Amino acid sequence: MAGLRQFRRRPYGIKIQLSDSSMAEDLAEFLRGLCFEVAATGERTLEARFREPIPVDDAAARRELDLYLRVWEAMNPDAWATRVSY
Repeated sequence: MAGLRQFRRRPYGIKIQLSDSSMAEDLAEFLRGLCFEVAATGERTLEARFREPIPVDDAAARRELDLYLRVWEAMNPDAWATRVSY
């Protein structure tokens, strides 16, 4: 459509590391309830991919995910999660 920006779809996800493997499913469900597809890639690692709408650029995607991770940490004060790569 004329005048509308096309969103880019990333062929790879965002890797996330957790402090505790027992919290991986909790974080995955939290992110799935927002705007992500999530898969476990290790005992303490997840890979998240944005569903529509995709953020307009990498910086916006990093900020958005980091915000969601901080919210999850506030809800789970004994755990941490951090973005490892994007």
